[in-house]
Amino acid sequence: MTIALLSLMLPLVSMPQDPQKLATTSTNGLAVDLYGRLAAGAPDTNLFLSPWSIATALAMTAEGAGGDTLAEMRRTLHLGDGGLSDVHASFAALQQSLTAGSGSLPEATRTRIAALRAELAQHNAAAERLVGANKYREAEESQTKAERTARALNELLATADCYELRAANALWCDRGSPLLPTFLATLGRHYGTGGANLVDFRGNPEGVRGTINGWVADRTEQRILDLIPQGCVTSDTRLVLTNAVWFRGEWKTPFEASQTNDAVFTHTNGQTTTVRLMHDGWRADVPYAAFTGTGEYFDTPEMVPSDGSLLAATYPDADGFQIAELPYKGGDLAMVVLLPRRHDGLAKIERLLTADNLANWLGNLERREVDTALPRFQQRSDFRLGMTLRGLGMGRAFTPPTDTGGAQFEGINGATEALQKLFIGEVVHQAFVEVSEKGTEAAAATAVMMACGAAAPPPVEMVPFKPVFRADRPFLFLIRDTKSGAILFLGRVHQPTKAV
Repeated sequence: MTIALLSLMLPLVSMPQDPQKLATTSTNGLAVDLYGRLAAGAPDTNLFLSPWSIATALAMTAEGAGGDTLAEMRRTLHLGDGGLSDVHASFAALQQSLTAGSGSLPEATRTRIAALRAELAQHNAAAERLVGANKYREAEESQTKAERTARALNELLATADCYELRAANALWCDRGSPLLPTFLATLGRHYGTGGANLVDFRGNPEGVRGTINGWVADRTEQRILDLIPQGCVTSDTRLVLTNAVWFRGEWKTPFEASQTNDAVFTHTNGQTTTVRLMHDGWRADVPYAAFTGTGEYFDTPEMVPSDGSLLAATYPDADGFQIAELPYKGGDLAMVVLLPRRHDGLAKIERLLTADNLANWLGNLERREVDTALPRFQQRSDFRLGMTLRGLGMGRAFTPPTDTGGAQFEGINGATEALQKLFIGEVVHQAFVEVSEKGTEAAAATAVMMACGAAAPPPVEMVPFKPVFRADRPFLFLIRDTKSGAILFLGRVHQPTKAV
């Protein structure tokens, strides 16, 4: 799986004790709020977004807000009452941590991998040669050496070619409407914007839209091609703030392509379609847990009777759900899948979904062997988030300054006349994800357009119980940073669209 984030990071200012906490709290709070609104507004459809991208773009915008506008943005973004400088520094720390974990291994590590591969080949060849010569004791010694070398090699290979993650932020300002130096400096220091790109919104809005969309496409490996739709940039636009993220990561344990087969996927309404279902019947060390229909932890047994009888239930009630986490190479990022027991049970999970509940559920994951199956899929989402954000309490930011209770963004350009003051015209977001046997690719981009003016039987032999996690019905999934807990991407699959 690959997700890329491109960004220039400069030295950080004073930080809270946990430098990423503010950004994580903001991102995750906004994630479940947005998802709840969007899911309710478009039931039984695929959905995918990057709450991290959206939170980043809005946090940049909040730097220029004041009064009630800032207060509403703080509540919507779950920013608390602390200084914005700590908020910006926290977003910078999170981005820095994510991008630092991105990329290939150092050359020295690659050299070590090559040496271990050669050593393993020598031990295996020696063992084979000794067996042919009937020297079984010596062959056993060589095999022991081979197993030791293989363990060391596998430990390194589990981290080789870690995920790629790049993030980019930029400001696009009308050349006739300068921004305050303090605003530019703050965003440059924390978000790597490098100042503002001066463009001609007044005279050539469509040309500028093409320029911005091209910038986004270049930074998302051409996965986000038309972020800003026609008509969103006009001659009244004075500022556009953009964030683009791209990620690609390989599974720590890839699915074998030979085990992918056609399977029946049952939709919420009971209808079925055929999908390509990836399968690993012996997937080890899978973080797994199950929960009842009310979201309470279900104690999945470790052992069950070998005769097929049951001492206790092995799965929660029909309204319950399972969670499995599939890590990417390097272990820092992982996909989490929330799978209802029933084909029509996803809505129940969505009603239970809060940032606190999600954190509690993830805190109950325990590593075990799980029979795991997940469909290949690819999907893309496009959103205009203005109405959704208004519904979450950010209404004033979208109110023209010429109206009563207009937006207060004087911290961006310092305007004192209503016709020159800024407000958010629209927030557009587009996201893409593709999941296959090898891993995942995802991309997303967000733009904020600023306009002016406007439960015992008799004892029997016990054997290990292996849960079956078969995602052949609608499910919710997210991609998260396992260190900070930040949700980078979040979505649901109602209809797996075939991945190429």
